[in-house]
Amino acid sequence: MSEDEPPVENHSARPLDALIRAAMKERGWTYSDLERASGRALTRARWQQLGSGVVQRKFPDPSSLSVISEVLEVDITTVVLAAARSVGLDVRTRGTDLAHLLPALTERLSGRMRDAILTLVRAAVADARTEDAGDPGPSDALSGLRLEWPKSDSPSGSERGRPDSPGT
Repeated sequence: MSEDEPPVENHSARPLDALIRAAMKERGWTYSDLERASGRALTRARWQQLGSGVVQRKFPDPSSLSVISEVLEVDITTVVLAAARSVGLDVRTRGTDLAHLLPALTERLSGRMRDAILTLVRAAVADARTEDAGDPGPSDALSGLRLEWPKSDSPSGSERGRPDSPGT
C-alpha cells in the first residue's frame, strides 16, 4: 500500500459491536431497522445489546450468528470471530487480509469467474516474486494471460436483470 492510499478497514479484526455499528452508520439504520431486516429473528433490544460495546457474557447462539451475518451482509466467519472478541477471547488472524477485502456475496460468483480471478491473482503473485528476486527485466508473469467469461457473469452485471438480455 502506498502512502497516498487510505488504510483499508479490516472487518475481521473488529468486535461484534463495532461491526454492527459500522453497518448501521453505513446504511443510516437504527436498531429497529436491524430488527426489521432480520425478520424479527433478533429483537431491537438484542441488537442493541450486541451493539452496545459491553463485553458479552455468553457467545451468541449459531442461529443468531447466521442472522447477523445475513443482515450485515458479512461472511459468517467474520461474525463468529467478532463475537469471539466480544466475549473477551483474544482472536488473532494469520496471513494476509486479502480475503477480508473481498466484498460481501463473493461466494455467489460463478466457477468460471472465480477461476478467472484466481488466475489473475496467481499471475500477480508470480510477478511480485520476480520483482522481489531483484530481476530488473520485465516480468513475463502476465504475458499471454487471457481472461474470458460470459457476459452474463461479468462483474458489472450491467446486462443482468434487463428483460431483453439473453439469459434472464
